[in-house]
Amino acid sequence: MDKTSMKTSRILSCTVLATLVCSAPVLANTQIKPELLDTFVETITVSGSHSALPIAQLAGNVSVLTEQDIARSQATFVADLLVQFAGVDISTNGGVGQFAELRLRGSETNHILVIIDGIAVNDQGQGGLVDLAHLSTQSIARIELYRGPQSALWGDGAVGGVLNIITKDGSQTDGNESALKLSVGQQNTQQAQFQHQAQSDKLQFGITVSHISTDGQNISIVPNNNEKDGYTNTSIHSKLGYIVNKQHSLNAVFHYVDYETEFDATDFVTTGLPVDADNRSQGRQQSAKLQWLLTPNAANWSLNTTASTHSNVVDNTSEGQLSSLTDATTQSLSSIAKLDYSNQYMTRQFHVGASLEEIDFTQRGPVDFGDPNQTQTIDSNSVFADAVVSVTHRAFINASLRYTDNSEFAAATDYRIGANWQQSEALTWFASVGQASKNPTFTERFGFYAGTFVGNPELQPEIATTVELGLRYTSSGFNTQFNIFSAQLEDEINGFVFDNASGGFTADNINGRSDRDGAEFEVSWSISDLAINATYSYLDATQGSGEAQSLELRRARHNASFNTSYNWSDSISSYVSASYVGPKFDQFFPPWPQASQIIAMRPYWLINANVNIAVSKQFSVNAKIDNLLNHTYQDIVGYRGLERKASVSFAYKW
Repeated sequence: MDKTSMKTSRILSCTVLATLVCSAPVLANTQIKPELLDTFVETITVSGSHSALPIAQLAGNVSVLTEQDIARSQATFVADLLVQFAGVDISTNGGVGQFAELRLRGSETNHILVIIDGIAVNDQGQGGLVDLAHLSTQSIARIELYRGPQSALWGDGAVGGVLNIITKDGSQTDGNESALKLSVGQQNTQQAQFQHQAQSDKLQFGITVSHISTDGQNISIVPNNNEKDGYTNTSIHSKLGYIVNKQHSLNAVFHYVDYETEFDATDFVTTGLPVDADNRSQGRQQSAKLQWLLTPNAANWSLNTTASTHSNVVDNTSEGQLSSLTDATTQSLSSIAKLDYSNQYMTRQFHVGASLEEIDFTQRGPVDFGDPNQTQTIDSNSVFADAVVSVTHRAFINASLRYTDNSEFAAATDYRIGANWQQSEALTWFASVGQASKNPTFTERFGFYAGTFVGNPELQPEIATTVELGLRYTSSGFNTQFNIFSAQLEDEINGFVFDNASGGFTADNINGRSDRDGAEFEVSWSISDLAINATYSYLDATQGSGEAQSLELRRARHNASFNTSYNWSDSISSYVSASYVGPKFDQFFPPWPQASQIIAMRPYWLINANVNIAVSKQFSVNAKIDNLLNHTYQDIVGYRGLERKASVSFAYKW
């Protein structure tokens, strides 16, 4: 929710809540011949169902970035890539490693579920959102963005959509392949990455180890506050797949991230803005998954069983003293049965499944008022089903349903149903309606930050209903997608309700309905050595009703992006991206006794560019500039945006 994220952007207190409800689809481990990769990317989707579907059969809006797209951009972190998607708003606290939050279609920051190799990584310590500042691109093979309610498929929290990330697993290699990349840049930025992938008849393996350190930049706009805020990040991502025999296969995943961020404090006395301070956030994220797939011979069914765990420990200090410590662990067990009655005339795929989940949360901090020390547990059990049925060879229906029994909240029923019609080989129309729920987070219920926030354990779940209409057109080298949507959110949680007892703020459900209406347009075109992509999105987002109605904060009404790549020769290529963020509003809290103020944020353009030179088949050099025009901007009141930054990298593979 927005107001909670505003609070956490000031203090950067982190804990992960992972809500894994099902395993990664089988396609993530399917071997694909390199020469078929381009066709595969354009025609297959993964998380739109519990198994792979051609995009033409999916009744919804999906965008994809491939490994080639990511490599062309030379982006270091996922947040830098997502601005290429329509409907996305990214808000950051400044430079590398600083808080970065995602909003999709005007939804709350904790209303999009982020999944990495089948494991949900949403951060309970920050109100259920994901801080994208720590998610690097180095190990990623594919990114998929699914817009609209997806809780029926993926469980609690997928209200606005799903960001599905698939890491490299060796399936695209021929035998063994290793790579080493070294980068240096301004702000004393240094980066090293090692990657190894291997594949045999029975085994697939991929591992990526990366490290980045930087002195960072000054993130405060307050004069005479010039301290740089540094950042370090060490990440390990690994995947292993083993085919036991024709009926049985095993897959394992392990992810580890260790980071330290320096950040500013808020001056509550004089300016109400961030000022230099010795504040640090040290975090450790760990995820593991074991998957067993049973596919009996000559059978039209299969069974996918997954056990996973995800944890996040964050220690925040101020002037060397503990300010807060959070620890969250999610353990999950799920099993999905697939029934396939498809043939050359008709598609009929059905999935039924169940999942068990336990989330344990611990919070510690100094006792100034009330008690920040909390130990809480939530259990949830779900049963779910989904189906893909072809009515004719050109008309398809997608439907999904989930029932969840929760130890702390009333049972929830989420659904989504959609239909699409292929008018021709190139043109597809689709429509869908869905309902998704989001339970209050530990932070909203039990969070405590002395003098600023006290949680409310009486909160009720948020429920959203969304209707969507759209079309896709695909022709040789040309793809476009257009859609309109209307979403209504009931019982939205406001995390900045004044609390008389503490003199700070608390969370409460808003009376009335919050509305998000908008349109999205994407187009891509490629010919010979030139590729062009462009997006535009329009959003009208309000909360409350009647005289209490107001615009939602940190959402731009207009967003756009453009990127192009060109191969000048067999050895030289270039890439340029431009993103536009229109006017939006934020909330500023001046020192007491002044009332809070709504501040208009100026629109801005950001332009990034890079040139890549392949010296040989094994060795390449890349030069990159972020924020090429050194545009000054703010996403969040008081926090300076990313400054112009140049870097050069050297890559060698064998």
